[in-house]
Amino acid sequence: MANSLISVVIMIILSLFTVQSVLFIYMLLSKLLQNRYRQKIDDFKEELREMVFRYLYRNDNTILEQAWSRMELKALEELFSDFADVVQGDEVEERITIFSETHFSELYKRNLLHRRWSIRMNSLYAMEDFQMRGMVPFLLGSYQSRKLSLEERRQLLKILVRFQTFQWEDLLKDPEWRLSEFMYRSLLGVMTESQFHTMVSCLKEYPKYIQLPVVDMIGIDGKREYLEYLEEKLNSASGEMKIRMLKAMNELGYSGILKRMDQVYSPESTWEERLMLSKLLGRTNLSESFSVLTEFLSDTNFDVRNNAAKSILAIDGGTELLRHVYETSTNRYARDMAEEWLYKGGEIREQ
Repeated sequence: MANSLISVVIMIILSLFTVQSVLFIYMLLSKLLQNRYRQKIDDFKEELREMVFRYLYRNDNTILEQAWSRMELKALEELFSDFADVVQGDEVEERITIFSETHFSELYKRNLLHRRWSIRMNSLYAMEDFQMRGMVPFLLGSYQSRKLSLEERRQLLKILVRFQTFQWEDLLKDPEWRLSEFMYRSLLGVMTESQFHTMVSCLKEYPKYIQLPVVDMIGIDGKREYLEYLEEKLNSASGEMKIRMLKAMNELGYSGILKRMDQVYSPESTWEERLMLSKLLGRTNLSESFSVLTEFLSDTNFDVRNNAAKSILAIDGGTELLRHVYETSTNRYARDMAEEWLYKGGEIREQ
């Protein structure tokens, strides 16, 4: 019985050893094949680099007119990608596009329908880098016929935006193509000034989840030409849109909020609105801002109180006002916040 059990254990150990050995050999061979493949690609790149340079900068079309093996095309794809990252000039970029549409189009059409997500995404990235506008009809036809991942939708929209094809506006409005706010901001960031102006001019035609990132980008990109637009729309804005507009105006360094306080501030204002107003009032450098900022020092929200004190110090005479609050206020919040900022500024010493 004991011998039989030992035999079984030995067989199990031998089986596990055999499986591990087979797996190790498989992984080793796979790695060797990958290294060999990579080395061949690198060798082709060195052989073809000069030819690519002559094509791009010497108008030598030899490389354009030849037929290439699959491995050579991979090497050429990497070479053109390297050049696309650094080249400048419409003529050179156009020559990259011509070669890509001549030799990569069929490959990318197959890749875009591949079951592996990474292959599809890499092809989309390459199409953008090579500015393959000729692929747009295929994208809008065959590629839209199946369900896309969130990243694929974003990249497809980015391509349509960068190529300035008219379909990008329709797809942005399509609720089935909804993206995250971060992704919308990335799309807005690659738009031309003309495209972005179109978005702002027709903002009401877009859903709320797109309107908000548009307002964000006005502030993020420092588009001061839209300050008048924000001023005009602020009076009728509410909720999250109002907060985003105030934030954008703050990022643009807007200093005229004091004259609009009657329209934008009320006891019903949310703490986020009060927070942004406290920041904007600090940009006015006007003592008339002190009355509202002093009120904000007693706010129930810490961030509002904190920014109110900071804004008071940014205005001439602010230190004296904070000292007065510290010495006379009966509100614990206001007194503590004034003390904290006076201490930071060295106006009072730790007891």
